[in-house]
Amino acid sequence: MRGKRCVGRKLLLLPFALLAAGPAAAEDAPASASAPGLPATMLVLDASRSMWAKVGATSKMDVLRASLGNAAGDYQDKIALGLVAFGHRQSSSCGDSQVLAKPGELNAKTQSKLLFGFKPKAQKPIAASLEAAAKAGQQQGGKLDIVLITDGPDSCKADICTTAQALKQTSPGLRIHVLAFAAKPGDDVKSLSCIAEASGGKFITATNADELKHGLTSLLDAIATPAAPATAAAPQGQGGAAVPAPSPASSQHPADATPAQQPGGPGDDVGVAAEGSQSAGPAQVEPPSGPPAPSPPAQAEPAQTGQANAAAPAEPPPPATPSPATPAQTELPKSPAPAPAQVAAQTPPSPAQPSLPVPCTFKALLTDAGPKLQSGLIWRVFASAAAADGSHKLLSTHREAMPTAALLPGEYLVNAAYGLSNLTKKIKVESGRSIEETFVLNTGGLKLAAVLANGEALPQEGVHFDILSDEEDQFGNRHKILGDAKPGLVIRLNAGAYHIVSLYGDANATVRVDVTVEPGKLTEATVKHAASKVTFKLVQGAGGEALADTQWSILTKSGDVVKENAGALPTHILAAGSYAVVARHGGASYSRSFDVGMGEAKQIEVVMDEGPASPETLRAITNPPPPPTASDEDASGTPAQAETGMGFGGDAPKGSGLLVNPGALLHPRAP
Repeated sequence: MRGKRCVGRKLLLLPFALLAAGPAAAEDAPASASAPGLPATMLVLDASRSMWAKVGATSKMDVLRASLGNAAGDYQDKIALGLVAFGHRQSSSCGDSQVLAKPGELNAKTQSKLLFGFKPKAQKPIAASLEAAAKAGQQQGGKLDIVLITDGPDSCKADICTTAQALKQTSPGLRIHVLAFAAKPGDDVKSLSCIAEASGGKFITATNADELKHGLTSLLDAIATPAAPATAAAPQGQGGAAVPAPSPASSQHPADATPAQQPGGPGDDVGVAAEGSQSAGPAQVEPPSGPPAPSPPAQAEPAQTGQANAAAPAEPPPPATPSPATPAQTELPKSPAPAPAQVAAQTPPSPAQPSLPVPCTFKALLTDAGPKLQSGLIWRVFASAAAADGSHKLLSTHREAMPTAALLPGEYLVNAAYGLSNLTKKIKVESGRSIEETFVLNTGGLKLAAVLANGEALPQEGVHFDILSDEEDQFGNRHKILGDAKPGLVIRLNAGAYHIVSLYGDANATVRVDVTVEPGKLTEATVKHAASKVTFKLVQGAGGEALADTQWSILTKSGDVVKENAGALPTHILAAGSYAVVARHGGASYSRSFDVGMGEAKQIEVVMDEGPASPETLRAITNPPPPPTASDEDASGTPAQAETGMGFGGDAPKGSGLLVNPGALLHPRAP
């Protein structure tokens, strides 16, 4: 009732509230920054508890911080950005909104201070936050855009549609856009679309980090781009006839229409996985050998009529060097053009000369010093010109060690794949001149193994490896080179650094390690796992028989679900750390906390006679307070939680890999 009374008062006083800024909304806001001539935009950020749920491996708030931080720098010269946050200061308040920055005060220098330090609370006072944003933005005068970023509806039961309509009536230059960031957008999220409809804004949904980034970029681009001016009346020529304006196509320079040519890579299906896998490794790209391709001869266009010449721009665009894919255009004569019949008589067509195929031979070396590979190679020849979707047409495939392909004169992309190691080169085929191209793959080998912390070897069928790229994107994600790699097998890779993820069992016993693969050498990497096998049973009394029809949830101390299962005696391998388990049977829930050591198998017994878990106990297990962030510091100025080298608390261990015999030569093997 308290929240409803609060919202009711706000809606009744809405027209008056837009005329005077509330002190609570503006407290702690920095001094106004001047941003003359830039579109004023207020970002309204949902910082409530639900925004700390994870999307993939990262919380929605961290994903949002990264995107907003980049936008603050990218658009600071295009948009005067401000910021309002809600749901981060008080647990049960329908007025928990705060103006953190007025338009122009959120930029590359201030974003780290403004976007970090939120402490999530429960409420989502969206209506109150839109009011606060409208007040702060209208102080700048003129038009205002508000971008609301949230994952759910107003929790204070406010009529957000009526709020948006009232704000629009009071400020006709106001637009409110909604970016709904939810893993599974439902009807509650879609109900926010009325905000955009009432104010002339846009409604966009995002379910992951990429969609959020693209949605935010599209909104800010639309705000930063001024509206197209009204079409001016065409000037009149002699006799009052209107002179047609030049079309955009006529003023476009030929080089602007040249399609980009992209060498083949992993996305072009140019890699072959070692040991039967078909995943593609990171492709290396070499520039084409030999001199650059000459420009094709200029071709004269048919002469235009005098009326068309009158419509051409007074000053033609400056000439540019014609690209190989775009024929050059000659300047049109200013004198009247001859009749088509005369042109045909003056320039008779020459008969086309047929082009003959040219033999092209390819060979591959393991390294610069050799040896030449004799087997296990797959060659693919692609068209050089990319299609509309960026792909390249596959022309032929060859599995010989040193194949010869008959190619017509022109340019091609040739890919050599040896396991996951591959290299793509652009070649130029000239008429009457056979060529032989050498590909230096710089291939190395990687052999993986896993043991327990005490050195005990793990069964190969229980361990799986993922080979990822060394580079991370802005969200900490890596490109997967090969998934579910088997231990003990030699995997051929391009020389370079890689990130290995080793999973023991089917739960959270995960170890990450970085390895370097050297060309022409075999690297053996062994990772250590700090984990144990744990069996669970629900019994009536201590030492009793396990009860069937039991549902199990295993959680870390931070409330993350590690594994869910059903049965009498579920068994899982868990990383060393602290956990809680919840057993549901017969409509009641029973819980127990436990610890997992390194290499010590154990059985966890949950006893029903000790009584079912209380709602408070279950809430503390499944929804504990959020852990302190890296920005939180204690009174001494040191981080509140130091990172350790091992993964306790059920988190993934970060054990180091032991590189054994990294200098053994890799010899090519027969298929």
